[in-house]
Amino acid sequence: MSKECARVEDSLITKLLEDLASPDPAVRDGDSLGALCELVDAGALTGEQAATLGSTLRERLDHPRIEVRSFAALVLGPMVLAGSAGQEWFPHFAMWYASEDEITGHDPQRGWLHAVAHGADTLAAFGWTWPESPRPVLDLAARRMLRPCDAVWHDQEDDRLGFAVAVALSNPHLTTHDATGWLDPVEEAILHRGPGPLSAATSNTIRTLRVSALLTHARMDYAGQGIAVRHPKAVEKRLLAVLHTATPWMWTAGH
Repeated sequence: MSKECARVEDSLITKLLEDLASPDPAVRDGDSLGALCELVDAGALTGEQAATLGSTLRERLDHPRIEVRSFAALVLGPMVLAGSAGQEWFPHFAMWYASEDEITGHDPQRGWLHAVAHGADTLAAFGWTWPESPRPVLDLAARRMLRPCDAVWHDQEDDRLGFAVAVALSNPHLTTHDATGWLDPVEEAILHRGPGPLSAATSNTIRTLRVSALLTHARMDYAGQGIAVRHPKAVEKRLLAVLHTATPWMWTAGH
């Protein structure tokens, strides 16, 4: 707990968590979300409070309402970055993120749901803080992209997930093998997609990979610092090779 911060009352955290699960989008996506993230970022929670918050958020990943699951995932990201959570949280998050089938971004009545984007933000946090080569994080990104679905993302989910991939690829522990190996099942899926128009999942995958490719040589801003993709030449070459399988008419392979 920061010495400069007065003790945060447990009742405040309880109220903010209640609001975060509200079916009213004005309440859920209003002060509660920002206030919880600010408390985490400021280090204002005691160890016990952080543990209770984290436990509640993880439990909510199994909640029957999508907005509760999605906003719980969104607050998990700052906790990961703040060091209030580690690898032990990843399996439960991964199980939810890889299998979530409600992919609506914004709903006129329910407001922002945005599970793919919210999960991507937390995926980025795991990717950046992973204490070794973040292959599990990249594998999860691939599973999320390839998850069969009925709709093409249209609320910048591909931007958020593509950026999360680029953040994971910037992890200082990333090996060259892992920087490219996670793309093998993605390439396989695109190659064997069958005739006819692209499926929604294939389209989502291609668009997400294009974002990651765009960021391969960029100086990105993340967690208050400038970061860059590791092994950029190898990553770019592999990304372009995978994308070429989907659009072979767009450029000549190897150039």
